[in-house]
Amino acid sequence: MPAFIRKPSSPLLSPPVLLAIALPILVALIVAHWASMQRMDDVSSQMAHRILMQADRIRIEMSQANRASHPTAGQDPCSPQGIQLMRGALLHADTLADVGYVRDDQLLCSALGQQDLPIGKPAYTSLNGFIIRNVVHLPIAQDVTLLATTDPVTGISMFTHPAQVMDIIPDGEPWSAAVVGTGPDGAVLASRGRFDPEWLKHPASGYSGVFLHKRHIVAWERSRRGAYTVFAAMPNAMWAPVVFQSTLLALALGLVASLLLVFAVRRMALRNTSLRYLLKQAIKQGELSVAYQPVVELASGRWVGAEALMRWHRPRGESISPDIFIPIAEESGLMPALGEHLLRTIERETTPLFTRYPDFQLALNFSAEDLCASGFPARLKLASDRTGAKPRNLHVEVTERVFMHLDDAAPIIASLQGIGISVVIDDFGTGYSSLSYLTHLQFDWLKIDKSFVGTVETGAVTSKIVDHIIAMSKSLGIQMIAEGVETQMQADYLREHGVQYAQGWLYAKAMPITELLDRMPPRRMQSG
Repeated sequence: MPAFIRKPSSPLLSPPVLLAIALPILVALIVAHWASMQRMDDVSSQMAHRILMQADRIRIEMSQANRASHPTAGQDPCSPQGIQLMRGALLHADTLADVGYVRDDQLLCSALGQQDLPIGKPAYTSLNGFIIRNVVHLPIAQDVTLLATTDPVTGISMFTHPAQVMDIIPDGEPWSAAVVGTGPDGAVLASRGRFDPEWLKHPASGYSGVFLHKRHIVAWERSRRGAYTVFAAMPNAMWAPVVFQSTLLALALGLVASLLLVFAVRRMALRNTSLRYLLKQAIKQGELSVAYQPVVELASGRWVGAEALMRWHRPRGESISPDIFIPIAEESGLMPALGEHLLRTIERETTPLFTRYPDFQLALNFSAEDLCASGFPARLKLASDRTGAKPRNLHVEVTERVFMHLDDAAPIIASLQGIGISVVIDDFGTGYSSLSYLTHLQFDWLKIDKSFVGTVETGAVTSKIVDHIIAMSKSLGIQMIAEGVETQMQADYLREHGVQYAQGWLYAKAMPITELLDRMPPRRMQSG
């Protein structure tokens, strides 16, 4: 037995089926994890955006208070009129703790009156030139941390409680967040929880983003109004349970999908098993028959041969397509039995055909397993003898799968040709063909697959493949048969380009031997 012949594995245990069963679970887990992480990314982004809106609101009030507190030309900012301007600006702000005048790191006065209090050195200067002090403790309230922003031109300074930026975060939720000045010298303007300086390495181009850092989902958004960036970090304790729950749900759904797939595969396997049994019985009980589709010489329109095609008709009138039962026969090792059944049917039916038409060409389809079986050429020679035909009347059609087994097939093909039986490569161009294969095995005929014939003069991308096949066949001296010819336009095109023979519904469908004999001309055919 050739090395390529294998006993078919169980359809329920084969790796592709096992992969198909596991695939729904795997896909469900991947999708669930991705979707839940996307949802957590969105939540983090929303939190960063809400904090940014609060920070922008405070910045707007600072800008308004700064403009409202500007002294007139030559006016002392700490004069009664200047202090009155500061008080008015403070009363119109909801987020400011004070408005004052700073010079040489001293708060000289504010809306609360004359002060002369030290407020410390600046932390940094923002990109728009304002002097920022992010930790200010006034003597009147040493336990309160304030943020001070000073106009470098006028010295007018706005004081706010940085913690109010974080009031957006609900109580009890373990977020870490920070508002950080933009630029190389930026400092933390406001924060809650633990701020990790490593976060600053992630924001690049654009105005927002999300990244994973030390099991935190960190969202950032850069202000379009001020020189600062907001970070909001969701810790693992918040997002991991959500992802875990989504994973459990996905696992359950994946299991259900896999069970349904197992059920479907089992039904298919049982159906195939049932069909295998029915096919075995059909061979024994003679349910399989042979239909003959004429092969026409394109130049003359004469029927010069036919292809013998297996048909399966159940006792109750049901017909089972060869596209269904041939693959089952290949998988279950029934192809030799089908091949023997075909030969016995030919021996029984075609003697009158070859008696009346001794030059008639009959094409028989065989699998690679049949071709490489021991004694195959001798069995075909016996069949031709029993029908009264000559070996030259028979064509053996094999698909391109035979190219996968050159070492086994080459000597058999040579033996067939040695006794006069022609070998046809069927469905050319749909499988494993290449020019080197054709030159190694030296086929007598080449059958152009109907999928290419159907594209003739349609403008489809594959329409030019027919031209290439024809040119290649001519260069190798191989005769051609086009299958699936359904229109006169296709027939004319193929004839004009040098294809010698054709078969298809344009001429005739496959028919029983009695109908073939009835429709043949009442004279002896000449060699085609």
